[in-house]
Amino acid sequence: VCSSDLSLRGLTFRYAPELPPALGNIDLEIGPGIHGITGRTGSGKSTICRLLARLYPVADGQLFFGGRDVNTLPLSYVRSHIAYVGQEPVLFSDTIAANIALGRPEATEQEIIAAAASAAIDEEIRELPDGYASLIGERGVKLSGGQRQRLAIARAILKNAPILILDEATSALDTESERHVQAALDELMRGRSTLVIAHRLSTIERADRIVALSHGQKVEEGSHAELLERDGLYARLYKMQKAEEVVG
Repeated sequence: VCSSDLSLRGLTFRYAPELPPALGNIDLEIGPGIHGITGRTGSGKSTICRLLARLYPVADGQLFFGGRDVNTLPLSYVRSHIAYVGQEPVLFSDTIAANIALGRPEATEQEIIAAAASAAIDEEIRELPDGYASLIGERGVKLSGGQRQRLAIARAILKNAPILILDEATSALDTESERHVQAALDELMRGRSTLVIAHRLSTIERADRIVALSHGQKVEEGSHAELLERDGLYARLYKMQKAEEVVG
């Protein structure tokens, strides 16, 4: 089995024993291709990401990673196979170059620059007084939200992992930045197992499979066209967003 195959079987998760499940009995197969997950706020989208990235242990249900139970694998092995880009990128008070190279510390300067160019941030970095040696401050405070996001995407491009998780990865970008970055992400997603968590449904319209969650339950699964035809939760969310765009 390819190491980029993920399989969730009966996965249930609570953030605390006294709380209702954030996820309830989720079955999901994620192989090479683009898999979209959507749902209203609090439906369990980001919880799935956190479990896949092993930020929380899998205690109820099973998660298989390349056909092997994830609980039998070293944490370092799992994380080395995953590139994660979240809504709030994890950045450190270090240079831009060091932040991009976090997932691959042995990367050359040329590789770091190429990743930044693919993420549409190279030109802006070069305009800074110290270029790639510029210090970005704690949590990247010296950068705009869009710049922080593109830095995280450059890091994922450089890491070149077989599994890519994008958790609302373009939500902080303006339309023009999103267009640049989407082109980079399209290239990055090719041939990988990609999970795209999205509130904005235009981000996942072209996914191979889309899963709609509600209150921690999987309520629908199919392609964009199939789910629109089914006229269920996904279709309602989609029509609502289209109507908001027209009003906006």
